[in-house]
Amino acid sequence: VEVRHFLEEIKLEKYFDKMIENGIEDLETILELKDDHVEQMGVPLGHKLKIIKKIKDIRSDKGMTVP
Repeated sequence: VEVRHFLEEIKLEKYFDKMIENGIEDLETILELKDDHVEQMGVPLGHKLKIIKKIKDIRSDKGMTVP
Protein backbone atom coordinates (compact mmCIF):
# COMPACT_ATOMS: atom_id res chain seq x y z
CA VAL A 1 0.00 0.00 0.00
CA GLU A 2 2.80 2.44 0.89
CA VAL A 3 4.60 1.73 -2.38
CA ARG A 4 1.46 2.23 -4.46
CA HIS A 5 0.63 5.46 -2.61
CA PHE A 6 4.17 6.78 -3.08
CA LEU A 7 4.04 6.10 -6.83
CA GLU A 8 0.49 7.47 -7.23
CA GLU A 9 1.57 10.79 -5.70
CA ILE A 10 4.06 11.27 -8.54
CA LYS A 11 1.85 9.64 -11.20
CA LEU A 12 4.28 6.75 -11.74
CA GLU A 13 2.19 3.85 -10.45
CA LYS A 14 3.20 1.88 -13.56
CA TYR A 15 6.43 1.05 -11.69
CA PHE A 16 4.57 -0.65 -8.83
CA ASP A 17 5.16 -4.20 -10.11
CA LYS A 18 8.80 -3.42 -10.86
CA MET A 19 9.35 -2.19 -7.30
CA ILE A 20 7.62 -5.21 -5.76
CA GLU A 21 9.65 -7.56 -8.01
CA ASN A 22 12.78 -5.89 -6.67
CA GLY A 23 11.72 -6.39 -3.05
CA ILE A 24 10.76 -2.76 -2.44
CA GLU A 25 7.63 -3.29 -0.39
CA ASP A 26 7.43 -0.39 2.06
CA LEU A 27 8.21 3.29 2.47
CA GLU A 28 11.22 2.57 4.66
CA THR A 29 12.84 0.69 1.77
CA ILE A 30 11.84 3.36 -0.76
CA LEU A 31 13.59 5.99 1.36
CA GLU A 32 16.85 4.02 1.11
CA LEU A 33 16.83 4.06 -2.70
CA LYS A 34 19.65 5.85 -4.46
CA ASP A 35 19.99 6.90 -8.12
CA ASP A 36 21.83 3.68 -8.95
CA HIS A 37 19.11 1.49 -7.51
CA VAL A 38 16.34 3.17 -9.48
CA GLU A 39 18.47 2.99 -12.62
CA GLN A 40 19.09 -0.74 -12.12
CA MET A 41 15.32 -1.28 -12.17
CA GLY A 42 15.27 0.12 -15.69
CA VAL A 43 13.43 3.36 -14.90
CA PRO A 44 14.00 6.07 -17.55
CA LEU A 45 15.92 9.20 -16.50
CA GLY A 46 12.97 11.62 -16.22
CA HIS A 47 10.96 9.22 -14.09
CA LYS A 48 14.03 8.37 -12.01
CA LEU A 49 14.47 12.07 -11.23
CA LYS A 50 10.84 12.33 -10.08
CA ILE A 51 11.25 9.30 -7.81
CA ILE A 52 14.52 10.60 -6.30
CA LYS A 53 13.02 14.08 -5.75
CA LYS A 54 9.98 12.60 -3.99
CA ILE A 55 12.28 10.50 -1.76
CA LYS A 56 14.26 13.63 -0.83
CA ASP A 57 11.03 15.53 -0.08
CA ILE A 58 9.73 12.78 2.20
CA ARG A 59 13.08 12.43 4.00
CA SER A 60 13.10 16.18 4.53
CA ASP A 61 9.50 16.20 5.81
CA LYS A 62 10.37 13.45 8.29
CA GLY A 63 13.42 15.37 9.49
CA MET A 64 15.72 12.68 8.15
CA THR A 65 19.07 13.49 6.65
CA VAL A 66 19.00 13.74 2.88
CA PRO A 67 21.95 11.90 1.36
